[in-house]
Amino acid sequence: MARVYEKQKFTVDELAEEFQVSYRTMLRYLQELSGMGVPLYSEVGKHGGYSILKSSSQKNSNLSFNRVIKPVTHIVGIEFQAPFTAVYIAKVHIPILWEELNSREHEIINFMSKENRVGVSLSRNRVYHYIAGIEVANPKLTPEKMVTATLPIREYAVYSHFGETSRVEIDETYFFMLEKIRKQGLDHDPNAYNLPVR
Repeated sequence: MARVYEKQKFTVDELAEEFQVSYRTMLRYLQELSGMGVPLYSEVGKHGGYSILKSSSQKNSNLSFNRVIKPVTHIVGIEFQAPFTAVYIAKVHIPILWEELNSREHEIINFMSKENRVGVSLSRNRVYHYIAGIEVANPKLTPEKMVTATLPIREYAVYSHFGETSRVEIDETYFFMLEKIRKQGLDHDPNAYNLPVR
């Protein structure tokens, strides 16, 4: 999904070669992405191929971002991990994580603010990793069946997502903003966590 949004236009052969899979396997992957809501458009002919429909860019055209340096951040919360392609599993489980966190927030100590919930997500890898959590000043004790994530000091691009909170919609906004960031000559770390604030 990440590569499709980055390339914008491509052929099945190009992606099959890049990922070292057969043409048929890549075609099946693209059909699965389309079924998950990725707005793929196919064009036949000599110069044909696949491209991303531009509707998401039009919807996000007024979005901008700010650059913020965030100090070392400690998050305590409840985690979920699944294969990156498991979009629908994530859609079901993530609201459950937040419900469980709401019922167990009293177990978390040294919190900065209970009102400021932070989701920690890594969705640009083979494994989709998500933590529904609360930022704490010092993660001394992690409650049972919870995890602590410590994120290093880092510069973040801060932007707002408007619309549905499905992974596909959020990913569309992410890749649109990534394109804006790159146009300003800035780079990003694809292995860094995102911090969606609820």
